[in-house]
Amino acid sequence: MRHRKLLAPLLLCLAAAPAGAWDGFQTIVPGMVDVTAGNNMGFRVWGPTCNGSANFAYLLDTDSNYSTYVAAILMAKAQGLSVTFYTTKDASGFCHIGYLTVN
Repeated sequence: MRHRKLLAPLLLCLAAAPAGAWDGFQTIVPGMVDVTAGNNMGFRVWGPTCNGSANFAYLLDTDSNYSTYVAAILMAKAQGLSVTFYTTKDASGFCHIGYLTVN
């Protein structure tokens, strides 16, 4: 019985962690932000990398939950909060944001 009480918090932590393999993850206060055409890496945040391949990460306007990602990143930037960016490297070697956590 006691093991169940100890196991429940561990399982909850594991369920809350993002699934899948990421090419990079980094916790930083977001740096400079660029905004351009949505299909051209339309929202770019300078600072996160995919294990050193690029010095920015991006979102496309067609990404699921795009508006929420942008709002969370801009809020964190304005308040000086750190964000953990989980990124995947695209075919051109740039970092595409796939998951994030505001700390």
